[in-house]
Amino acid sequence: MDVQTLLKSIKLLEPELRLRSEFYRYCEAFRRVHEPQRPLEDLAYQDFLAYLKRLKDGSLGLGFPSGFVPSTIYWLIREDHTILGNSSLRHWLTPTLEDIGGHIGYAIHPLERHKGYGTLLLQLTLEKAREKGISKVLITCDSDNLASSGVIIKNGGVLASQDVSIQTEKLTSRYWIDL
Repeated sequence: MDVQTLLKSIKLLEPELRLRSEFYRYCEAFRRVHEPQRPLEDLAYQDFLAYLKRLKDGSLGLGFPSGFVPSTIYWLIREDHTILGNSSLRHWLTPTLEDIGGHIGYAIHPLERHKGYGTLLLQLTLEKAREKGISKVLITCDSDNLASSGVIIKNGGVLASQDVSIQTEKLTSRYWIDL
């Protein structure tokens, strides 16, 4: 399916209370495939409104630990309200984010991979970065993650470096995308 067809039935939006049950299903899908899930998931299960407030505060740069930067979380939602993926747009970089993480991190629902959603999610998140006045975006991935590097390259990513991350001790690829 091409990106234009996907765009007709999909939206990128910030997390909402009405999607709480779907978010829990999304988290469970990652647990079933033994992949670590997003930070704050425990809070989401304990008090979803507090979770939403924490995300909103994080987007505004309020109440986050030293060394962290403001970031906005987005969910890629299909018209049937299924969460297909999520992204995190970090508003600027620290030395740690320059090593690993970059401006944008993203994940696709384990059962929805290899369908073009990663490419679309990154495309829509890059639009959000542009709206925030970010003109050049760094995105990193493990060098052996061919699916992610393919998504980045499809969205205009240019490989800038590959070396071992001081944080993860894994070979990491760093791509820049001019907006």
